[in-house]
Amino acid sequence: MADVELETVVSLLDDEHVRSILTATSETPLSANELSEYCGISTSSIYRRLDRLTAADLVGERTRPRSDGHHETVYVSRLDRFELMVHDGELTWDIDRGSDDVADQLTRLWGKF
Repeated sequence: MADVELETVVSLLDDEHVRSILTATSETPLSANELSEYCGISTSSIYRRLDRLTAADLVGERTRPRSDGHHETVYVSRLDRFELMVHDGELTWDIDRGSDDVADQLTRLWGKF
């Protein structure tokens, strides 16, 4: 995926609900309904923000099985770090994304032992 523009990231991070989505989903994967309740805004507003976050590759989607045999989509933050630097007359920025690949997660978990 091509990297996202600085203006897109700044615009996203300027939204308090986007920041709430990113922080909440950095702890545990959450569904749109759970995020709606957490953020105190409508599910349609959550989906609009999730669409923008997903397009910027700052949120990933997973499937969570439910006890009734069905499944639901949950979202997880991929934003690990956003850094903006001003030095010697230049503005540069960097963004680190976490992997939402299960194999990568297991590797990181195993490395903690």
